[in-house]
Amino acid sequence: MTSQQRKQYLEDGYVIVRGLISGKDLAELDRMVDRLLDGALQPETAYQGWQPAAFYTFWEPDMQNRADLPRRERVRLMSNMSHHHPYFRDFGCQLAIYKVVSSLFGTGVRMFSDTVFVKPAHHGIQAALHQDTAFWPELEPNAMNFWVAIDSATVGNGCLHVVPGTHRANLPHQDDSIQGHILQDHQIDISKQIPVELDPGDGIFFDSGLAHRSYPNHSDLFRRAYAAVYGAENLRHGKPWKTSSLATETPDYQFELIKPPIS
Repeated sequence: MTSQQRKQYLEDGYVIVRGLISGKDLAELDRMVDRLLDGALQPETAYQGWQPAAFYTFWEPDMQNRADLPRRERVRLMSNMSHHHPYFRDFGCQLAIYKVVSSLFGTGVRMFSDTVFVKPAHHGIQAALHQDTAFWPELEPNAMNFWVAIDSATVGNGCLHVVPGTHRANLPHQDDSIQGHILQDHQIDISKQIPVELDPGDGIFFDSGLAHRSYPNHSDLFRRAYAAVYGAENLRHGKPWKTSSLATETPDYQFELIKPPIS
């Protein structure tokens, strides 16, 4: 991680690292995510004594019971695998990711959660404009989001769009029945919004206060990504930390200190 990349992260709220995951690591992520989306993987480990029967799954609207579509084409996202499956725990803690996160924070690293985001071809829905800081109590410093493309992420299949510099202030969000909390375009300078097109294995690291969105996928190309949320070793909670409201029947997942992987 260069000084210029660290400067960009501080000023713009994000930095892109090309070719972060490659070779056998990317091939195994591809394979394991397909198994996850197909329902072939089940939770194997408990968190605070609790092990779910299945991974948390959010379905594309009106798609859950579409028997004419493969399961992977009906899923919008799946979360918290790192707490309940050793592969995803190890992947989220791997050295290539850890080095970037620790360099940007300038400290050790805590991991909070992970998610596989999916945009099926033709009907993958948008993710409305938002800041992730709206979804959890205040942290100092802000958490960091990591997002790595498994398939090519393009404007055509619904890549991320970010608004540089918007991480400096938490904006008021509106409640939304499907997407939780959303921003309106008039709340920021939308003319500064830029698409983040990524090749498989490219990663983006961004401040959880950075306003971002993705548009629907009307293309013929599937779009999958693995994402995780990290915190600094010295993070402080501005308010009592409760996460169980984010998904039903879960314990309160915490930012847990992870050890530097052995190179």
